[in-house]
Amino acid sequence: MLARRYLRSRRSERFVSLISWSSGIGIAIGVMTLIVVLSVMNGAAVEIRDKILGFSAHVDIQGPDDALGEWRSWLDTANGLPGVVRAAPYISAQVLATSGSRAIGAILKGVDVGASDEIATHIVHGRFINHEGSPFQVVIGKDLAHKLGLEVGEKVRLMSPSGGVSPSGATPRMRAFEVVGIFDSGFYEYDVGMIVTPLSAVQLLNRMGDSITGIEVFISDRDQAGSVAAEARASLPPGAWVTDWQQRHRSFFRALKTERMAMGVILSLIVMVAVFNMVASLVMVVMERRKEIAILKTVGATHGSVMRVFLLMGCLLSGIGTLLGSALGLLLAWKLDVLLEWVENMTGVKFMSGDVYFIDHVPSVIDPVAVGVIIIGSLLMGLLATFYPAWRAAGVPPAEALRYE
Repeated sequence: MLARRYLRSRRSERFVSLISWSSGIGIAIGVMTLIVVLSVMNGAAVEIRDKILGFSAHVDIQGPDDALGEWRSWLDTANGLPGVVRAAPYISAQVLATSGSRAIGAILKGVDVGASDEIATHIVHGRFINHEGSPFQVVIGKDLAHKLGLEVGEKVRLMSPSGGVSPSGATPRMRAFEVVGIFDSGFYEYDVGMIVTPLSAVQLLNRMGDSITGIEVFISDRDQAGSVAAEARASLPPGAWVTDWQQRHRSFFRALKTERMAMGVILSLIVMVAVFNMVASLVMVVMERRKEIAILKTVGATHGSVMRVFLLMGCLLSGIGTLLGSALGLLLAWKLDVLLEWVENMTGVKFMSGDVYFIDHVPSVIDPVAVGVIIIGSLLMGLLATFYPAWRAAGVPPAEALRYE
């Protein structure tokens, strides 16, 4: 009762009460900002990971050389690994894609048509490559199609630097491919720089015979890619080069994690500033209530009971601010995509450009663990910050405070 009463302002104490409640509002803003920013950064990490793994194998197996000749026994070994959903051969080569006067460097990826469902599901125009007709057919990303001015059914010329040797020196190989489909992976790097074609087409273009670049392995639980890769190294012949997706992109995801932690620490300063503001406001309340505290102590209030009054005041301020900020932060993080879409439509400003970032929108994924840590941390900071004003209040000497009354 006393804690609630002291938080309400009388006419002569409105300024002190305003400072007290402003500290609670500051805590709410800090908690809300932390939840939204960490949700966006967590969503970006999840989104980028899903986009990368949408077109990338969980485990990649390559031979000791650039090309792998006797690969069929390796494929059988890969299919026998625990947790493997499928394994398929692939070829990856650098090419120059030209259409008219336009030319762009890209990765030509030869795949097993029957084992590339992850690419076929992203086709937005046309169809996926098949075994019917000529093998020289491709599907390309939507951004690459836009830059080259290509539509489904048109021809794109691919020039490979893996050419032969003529009397005039090394000569590249060039071949016209039919564009049968356009895919949209949602990952700009793939959409602007990848061309997919049947395995046999790349082998014919580069005169590789039956050789391949490596074997892609997809597993049911991608978080177990490290253990599957370790078992593949033990099962395959010496010289096999086996990497998993966590190893290939370790630096990138480590940088994202470090950035997320640094952003959390920096934004926590907003909560700390509000907490220090609350300390100052509670000290002012103690100075305003010296006479009332002295009267309470003369009628029997103990040192601990006076401390509890002001501890409850701090807990009420920090608790209300934390709960309000958590509710607003969760609501904003939940509907962030809708809000940003409305702002983009109103202002015409694009917040995330696929030309600059890996993704073309602002994702938001709420992490319950992070939200719990933010709430508990905010409440603890508020509680710890209240001890000094409570100690000051309990230490008010009644005789000195009431000497001139």
